Amino acid sequence: MLIEEAMKYLGDSLTEEQRDSLLEGMKVQSESDVKIFSELSANMVKNFERVVTVERSVTDELIAAINVLEERAEEAFHTVKREQERATAEKERALKEQEKNLNAAHADFLVAERIERIKVLDDERVRIGALRQVLTKRREALERAHDVQSFELAVMDLGVRLENGESFVDTLALLKMCAEKDPFVDAVIKGVSERVATEGVSTRLQLAEQLARVRETARKLSLVPQDGGGLLAHGLSHMASLFRIKDTADEGAQGIEGAIAQAESFLANGELMKAANVLSQAAQGSKAAISVSEWVESVRNRAEVEQMQMALNAHAQCRASALI
Repeated sequence: MLIEEAMKYLGDSLTEEQRDSLLEGMKVQSESDVKIFSELSANMVKNFERVVTVERSVTDELIAAINVLEERAEEAFHTVKREQERATAEKERALKEQEKNLNAAHADFLVAERIERIKVLDDERVRIGALRQVLTKRREALERAHDVQSFELAVMDLGVRLENGESFVDTLALLKMCAEKDPFVDAVIKGVSERVATEGVSTRLQLAEQLARVRETARKLSLVPQDGGGLLAHGLSHMASLFRIKDTADEGAQGIEGAIAQAESFLANGELMKAANVLSQAAQGSKAAISVSEWVESVRNRAEVEQMQMALNAHAQCRASALI
C-alpha cells in the first residue's frame, strides 16, 4: 500500500527500469521492515509476557503478603484490643485500689485531725479554764473591793450624819444591803430602830444644851414623889431648889444635883451610857424621872449608834486591809 502511494506520487518522472528498481527496493525494504517489525513485535510480546508473568508473580506475592499483613493486622488488632481491655481493667482495679487507699488515708487523716483538734480543744479548755479562774478571781476581787468601798462610804456617811445629828435612814438601808453578805454588819445594825434612824440622834453639843434645860426642871421635881403630890409638895420642892448652890460640880454633891454634875462630867468625857445611867438612877422615884427620861433616851440612843458606828468603822478598816 505504501508502495502504491509512492508510485502515485513519483508519477511518470521515473523510467520503467527505475520504477521496477525502486519498486523492488521498496519491496525488499518493506519485507525487511516487516521482518524487523515482526521480530520486534515478537520480542515485545515475549517481553510483555515475561513482564506480565513477573508482575503477576509480584502481584501474587504482594497479595500473599497483604493477606499475611491483614492476618497479622487482625491478630495485632485483637491483641491490642485485649491489651486495651486488660489495661482498662487494670486501670479500673488500680483506680479502685487507689480510691480505697485514698478513702483509708482520708479516714486516717480525719481521725488524726480530730485527735489533734481534740488536743487543741483540750488545751484551749485548759487555757479558758485558767482564764475563767483568773477572771472569776478578779471579778470576786472587784466585787469585794466594791463591797468594801460601798461599806466604807456607808460608814463614813453614817459618821457625818451622826456628827451633824441628821437622819441616817438612807445610810441604814445601805448598811442593810451590805449586811446581806456580811453577818457581822447584820448583827451590829440589827438593834437600831427605824424610828431612831429616821429622826436621827442628838449631837453631844445638843445633849449638853438639853441637859442644861433639863437641870432646872429636875431640881424642881426631884422632891416630888412620882406617884403624885399636892401643891404644898410642889411649892416646897421649888423653894428647896432656890436655895441650892447652882455649881454642883464639886465632889460630895448629893441627890439630883450631884447626879447632874456627874452626868455633865461623863458627857464631857464621852461616857454617854454612864451619864444616862447616873441621872436616871438619881431621878428614879420622883417626878424628875419623867423630865429627864427624854434626855436619857436621847443619850442612850446616841451611845448605841456611836458604838455601832465605831464597830462598823473598825470592821471597815479590817476589810480594807484584807484587800491589800
